[in-house]
Amino acid sequence: MQQQIIFLVTSLDGMHKPNFSIQLMKALRQGHRVSVLVAMVNFEAVWTVREYLNRLAEKEDRVANLNLVTLADLFEEESGLTLTASERHAADLTSFDERLFADNQEQVKRYLSAGHLVAELRQLDDETPMVLRQYHSDQLTQIDTYGLNGQVVGVEKMQGEVAQTSYLLNKKGEAVLRFVRHERPIEQVLNLSASSAMIATKFAEAKQSAAAANMTKRELTKAEAAAVDHTQIVTTTEAYYGVLAYSNYRRFDDVYAFYQAVIGRLLTPDTRLYVDLAVNAVFSPQMPNQLIFNY
Repeated sequence: MQQQIIFLVTSLDGMHKPNFSIQLMKALRQGHRVSVLVAMVNFEAVWTVREYLNRLAEKEDRVANLNLVTLADLFEEESGLTLTASERHAADLTSFDERLFADNQEQVKRYLSAGHLVAELRQLDDETPMVLRQYHSDQLTQIDTYGLNGQVVGVEKMQGEVAQTSYLLNKKGEAVLRFVRHERPIEQVLNLSASSAMIATKFAEAKQSAAAANMTKRELTKAEAAAVDHTQIVTTTEAYYGVLAYSNYRRFDDVYAFYQAVIGRLLTPDTRLYVDLAVNAVFSPQMPNQLIFNY
């Protein structure tokens, strides 16, 4: 019996895990109906997913049979909100000096004003725009992502090279979803003993504490060293996204609750769902009655 299988892609790191392609190819070879749902807030990453799947298709013909689904596909018919000129900022590039470059089999058009970069348009070819980056005082301010039909499907408002507010657009160019980036402090408890399997290389404080702990251990007797507390609490920040749907003004406090609502549109009783192991712990509570597989 043909089964529906959905692979939820929430990050490029997850997609590049070997187990993703292994499980994907296994499902295709078994003749199942396979969908890859790209649900990243980073809209332009959809083009990276397309490129990755195209490379897989060169090795395995069955990849051409899968169904690639994006957030823009799912929400293209939803009612939305017309953005203001400052929110949308649709640039008119006709008055700028244009320079054409080739980069990694793509066309890159850079637009200059008095020698300063004001925009960069990446294209697959003359007819297929992919991503438009806009700059002010040489600082990235907005990223527009295009769909296969040549229309803008996503607008990301940038600050410090990071998207702070992102809008998903419907086929009329209205905003149907808004993603707002927030940060919150988190505490991690690290075991810094010499026998610990955890390598704490990401945090400067942790590395300093580890060096001090190792020095202390050399100076102590074996029994004394065993009694030393080698744990360290490291405070960092993590980013999370609040989501607002303009069609009904429903709010989601985090993106995983939003993912649950999106997947609910596609699930059938016999659907098999695959998610990245790295997000399963936070995603599973949103769907307590759904059997979830990992990649």
